[in-house]
Amino acid sequence: MKRASGIGHLRPFLPGLESLLEDPAVSEIMINGPANVWVERNGRLEPHDAPGLTAAWLHRAAIHIARPLGFDPAQRPVLDARLEDGSRVAICTPPASPEVAITIRRFGGRAFSAEDLVALGSLPEPVLEAARRTLLARRNVLVSGGTGSGKTTLLNALIELLPSGERIVAIEDTLELRIDRANRLRFEAGAIGPETPVSIRDLVRHALRHRPDHIVVGEVRGGEAADLLQALNTGHGGSLTTIHANNARSALSRLASCAMQATGALPWEVTCRGVVDGIALVVHVTRQGGRRFVEEALEVRGYEPDAGRWLTEPVWTTHKPKEAKA
Repeated sequence: MKRASGIGHLRPFLPGLESLLEDPAVSEIMINGPANVWVERNGRLEPHDAPGLTAAWLHRAAIHIARPLGFDPAQRPVLDARLEDGSRVAICTPPASPEVAITIRRFGGRAFSAEDLVALGSLPEPVLEAARRTLLARRNVLVSGGTGSGKTTLLNALIELLPSGERIVAIEDTLELRIDRANRLRFEAGAIGPETPVSIRDLVRHALRHRPDHIVVGEVRGGEAADLLQALNTGHGGSLTTIHANNARSALSRLASCAMQATGALPWEVTCRGVVDGIALVVHVTRQGGRRFVEEALEVRGYEPDAGRWLTEPVWTTHKPKEAKA
């Protein structure tokens, strides 16, 4: 992930957004085009009036972000960058988009501990204790959820449960995790300028050469899942990762599907058995009405290939049981 100037440097180029860039309650600023701005504040989406934000200003802002990275929006219309303060910015310019679109995700000002999340009602105590037992038994946890559901926040809190004297190697697309450990390594995927990209999969493989006790992958999206599962099943227990999914069971299927994207992937049933051996607990988070919370947690027990079904044991759920029909 590329690094550009900090969020403060954007103020002169985004007239009408100065207050948003300074407001810690604003987690995301979404510019859909001239004078078309939406923000997420305290978990809720709302429009923001910025009549002075013209197409010309947006074009200048895109150039200001891209040039320090060695890019020209006219030559590279799609760009992901990390600002100096850790905030993320995504830019899409014509011809890839009718108008210049810029989305800024602010870097969170506070890191929540597991106890903080319990106190806030985001993390049920039974799920915390299940995660603690799983990690201390050197078994692995998968955190799932949709975009903006709080996966990274929960992942960061669960890292605290790992034994303090052991070594952590963390791999991310963007350095968002806050790992307060002396013996830890942090790897970031991407490339600077025209160099050959370094992928998450490259870094998962490379991490094994750095003697990790625990591997943390910020998010699994593709073939790196195969390498991660191999690592989890060969002596790197007590590890964590996240994945996009609609629920806890579909997270297991998605992890297997990602592993199948790898070159020379194993057959589906073998891959699913690898998921069962590699993942002991799935914690699914969601966002509803501005709240982010654990919706369900499942212990993974097995996989039935004939039925294509994951065998799980519920740890926690917010879903009401279905009433039996008379």
